[in-house]
Amino acid sequence: MLELKKVKKPLKTQLNTGGGMSQSPFRPKYVEKKPPCMDTCPNGTRVRDYIQYIAQSESYDRPIDDSLTEAFYLLTESNPLPSTTGRVCPHPCEEGCNRKYKDKSVAINAIEMFVGDYGIKNNLQFKKLNDAPRKEKIAVVGSGPAGLSAAYHLALRGYKVTVYEKFPEVGGYLRYGIPRFRLPLDIIAAEAKRIENLGVEIKTGVNIGADITMGQLKSDYDAVFIAIGTHEPIKMKMKGADSPNVYTGIEFLQKAASGEIKDAGKEVVVIGSDSAMDAGMVAKRLGANVTFIYNKGTVNDASEIEEKGSAEVKEGNAEGIKFEFLFALDEIITENGKATGVRLKKMKLSEKDASGRVHPIIIEGGQELNLKLDTLIYSFGQKPDYKGLENLAKNENNEFLKVNEKYQVANEDKVFAGGDILRFGLVTDAIGMGRYAAYAIHEKLSGETIKKDERAVIKFGDAVNREGKNMYIAYFQETERHARTSRDASVRVKDFDGILNNLNLDDLILEAKRCMSCGMCFDCGSCFEYCSQSAVKKLPKGQHFEFHLETCNGCKKCAESCPCGYIDMV
Repeated sequence: MLELKKVKKPLKTQLNTGGGMSQSPFRPKYVEKKPPCMDTCPNGTRVRDYIQYIAQSESYDRPIDDSLTEAFYLLTESNPLPSTTGRVCPHPCEEGCNRKYKDKSVAINAIEMFVGDYGIKNNLQFKKLNDAPRKEKIAVVGSGPAGLSAAYHLALRGYKVTVYEKFPEVGGYLRYGIPRFRLPLDIIAAEAKRIENLGVEIKTGVNIGADITMGQLKSDYDAVFIAIGTHEPIKMKMKGADSPNVYTGIEFLQKAASGEIKDAGKEVVVIGSDSAMDAGMVAKRLGANVTFIYNKGTVNDASEIEEKGSAEVKEGNAEGIKFEFLFALDEIITENGKATGVRLKKMKLSEKDASGRVHPIIIEGGQELNLKLDTLIYSFGQKPDYKGLENLAKNENNEFLKVNEKYQVANEDKVFAGGDILRFGLVTDAIGMGRYAAYAIHEKLSGETIKKDERAVIKFGDAVNREGKNMYIAYFQETERHARTSRDASVRVKDFDGILNNLNLDDLILEAKRCMSCGMCFDCGSCFEYCSQSAVKKLPKGQHFEFHLETCNGCKKCAESCPCGYIDMV
């Protein structure tokens, strides 16, 4: 069990009123704050709340299964795909975690994956917010993370939702853009099925424009949500790029996912940065020797991989993918209509520009690299495919749809949009856009406004208490972070099974207890113990404490000793 310690710290000098008793004009007030993990999550997930429910299971004498069940429902209030995001989200919530000022951030991604998987294993189903169905019908175009999220949040509120997906199977980019060793197909299927069980109808193999027009959707439905993602690759115009064995990264992943590509040959060359690594790792599992031409500029030598490399680069390196750094493609060599090799020229990083950035530039007369290949894969970005949606308003400077702050498409009365069709982002970003667009649709159709979370964010070091720091993290002991492990690289490269191992239950509980409950009481009792004026009264378990200010002299001891910053002096 995580041990906590209380360390007295110097208390600030109080005003002396001349009556022999120190006084202050300030008085304590319990004020719940928004934790930074929730604030930095694009989807606004109640991270602190579901983790604390697990962490406090023992102190409330709750069976751990009851706590995990409630944690699942707290988590899925905003995110219907927790097993998915627990695997593929880079978790910006951990970047905001105040625990990093003590030792290391809480392993939120590992906890989320465990709770999400617990929900699947125990067949936990979603609960509608009301039983009365609404008469309005909503069409969702695209069954990726944004589309599934919007469908979920609308179905919770009683709307009849139909999802249209052009691919043969549900999941959109989750299924056809992320390899199954990162995101197993049974996870996608289980999380989509749980949304279907709310009454959502998912129709696959439907092309908007060919099978049903946008005009029909607007006529048949009260609102339409567009979430088609960015499945259209940006292609090279270099001679030889149209060879049948040359693929963009997304093309290769889609064809491998559908079973169209089962053999990439003996030698595969991949050109790109972190996002292209998935294609290289798929090719490796198909039996190829893979050479990765890495041009991001953050890693310039194999010796820097472990120190500076992204998670994707480290994984590829562990699996035996060969790296060449800072080479630019100069020519695709072809024979009999197929690519057989590439010639590359060495680059170097430029001096910093006005923004402080460096850029790879070719070294004139520098080293050349010639590689033979059976398959060439490159990844230079993607864009939306607007077939059937050509008349929707686009931004002036890019390929993305133009929407207002309510995710409503410009010049459209009932069309909304979200996900990568608005901007490239994380899976959790797309889930958040689907959620908030669903709120906007609900507000438009029902007239009900969904209250915004306007609580102040508590960040260690911010002086919201008028004096000093608003969290007393000396209360907590340094503890080891319980991170997930990965399957051994020499084993996992032989199959497409999931890379990540789940935490065991004991480690899950220990990791949950590392959460400092930023901004919300967890019954540590410091305010009660440090108050010498009997101004703090204990309440029944779960109700925490309350102030009786008639005896308070404003000494600030309660606020200064509060580990989670729940007390303001006002």
